Amino acid sequence: MSLPRWPVERLRPSPADSVERPFVLTQTGAGGERLYALTPAAEAARLSVGMGVADARALAPALQARAADPEADRAALKRFARWAGRFSPWTAPDPGLPGLDGVLLDVSGCAGVFGGEDQLLTRLVNETRALGLTATAAAAPTLGLAWALARFAAPDTARAWVSVDGVGATLPGLPVEALRIGETAAKLKRFGLKRVADLQALPRASLAKRFGLELVRRLDQASGQERESLTPLSPQADLRARVRFAEPLQTLDAITAAAGDATARLCQALEQEGLGVTRLRITLYRVDGQARNVLIGVAAPSRDPDHLKRLLKERLARASIDIGFGVDLVEAGAALARRLDHAQGDMASTGVEGAEAARLADRLNARLGADVVQHPRPQNSHLPERAASWSPHGEGVTWPQRAERRPLLILDRPEPAEAVAEIPDGPPRRFTWRRVRHDVKRAEGPERLAPEWWRAPAGAGPGLTRDYFRVETDAGRRFWLYRDGLYASETMQPAWFVHGAG
Repeated sequence: MSLPRWPVERLRPSPADSVERPFVLTQTGAGGERLYALTPAAEAARLSVGMGVADARALAPALQARAADPEADRAALKRFARWAGRFSPWTAPDPGLPGLDGVLLDVSGCAGVFGGEDQLLTRLVNETRALGLTATAAAAPTLGLAWALARFAAPDTARAWVSVDGVGATLPGLPVEALRIGETAAKLKRFGLKRVADLQALPRASLAKRFGLELVRRLDQASGQERESLTPLSPQADLRARVRFAEPLQTLDAITAAAGDATARLCQALEQEGLGVTRLRITLYRVDGQARNVLIGVAAPSRDPDHLKRLLKERLARASIDIGFGVDLVEAGAALARRLDHAQGDMASTGVEGAEAARLADRLNARLGADVVQHPRPQNSHLPERAASWSPHGEGVTWPQRAERRPLLILDRPEPAEAVAEIPDGPPRRFTWRRVRHDVKRAEGPERLAPEWWRAPAGAGPGLTRDYFRVETDAGRRFWLYRDGLYASETMQPAWFVHGAG
């Protein structure tokens, strides 16, 4: 289904304004403030998308303008997609540029409930228009063809919807813009390729070479040669459990106990679904109609009521919650849940590992504050100082396998050192670091790391190559240092840096 005027119509201007007074949304860009979306009254006043606001006011002095909010448009479209769930359980928002917004529905098996496909489409369009929205719809064997027909064929019909059983007779006559290819459509038109039929007559290899693989992929999706599936919205309702009281609770201890009972009931529901909670939401409903939420994070999925109750007790003790004249309803909800399968324990293991470490992190976060416990996380870089960063403790992180060893201690920033080598490109024989001289007894290397040229500032060179050496001094100490720059090919005076120890 297409919603060509979604950004302006979702704001619901008054009926008189929408018909008589031009209403537009504006967006500020490199060229100043320009029109982003228009009502029919604005189009009748000869305004167009991309026109400057000053020029628009000269043509329409009574112009009403408001700043566009694309993020709010997408959020509202998601809510509307949930509303469309009354026609199909498989719906998804389809945001785009102004005029291309819409909602995708998979109505397979749903038409019989409404008396047929025609009745379903008619009701879908009529109920959407009853909300004050301009809407057109289409049903087709493929998602791509339905998207195209809703925007380029349905507007020409009196009933505002079309339905086709096949692809071959319909797709060739559509414009190239119907393939969802964005700016590529303008490039195709410059070569005289205006219809899908013009593309189908050309060799696929030539199209892919000149206009990219995306064009060929979209063409295959629309024609049904490549499968395209709809990713529907996930169910909005989450698992929850409630405890209601005839008399309002007035003390923190009573509220904590009630929240613990609700959490225990929630854990039973989680076990039945094979889930574990990673975000637990406790909602306290006051007798005056207001509600207070307390959110508890868990490092790993859990449905252990005892563990969650301990976290809950510590969190409520720290939270400043105004209970007003009392709380008569306590709700525990799984704000975020993930799959949690049963795991066989290892009787031979000792120490705090796995789930126990996660529980310890949960209790520290609950007691000291959120995100206090952190762990290293790999980053997309092969330079040691950028290869990892700290992030809040969560589920286990998979580290890439490396053949090279790393020292126990790696400095945040390499520190300069003065080194002497027997040959310019050989390992160091002695070096001075932090005013202390070290004589090298053994050396291993080099491990060569090339510079990350994509991080170099514009106009600057890619940087210098590093040759890392693991060395052991005559005193038995081990260091990790590197020579910055290849001798003769990159620099005549390579610098040395200590980057780690151990």
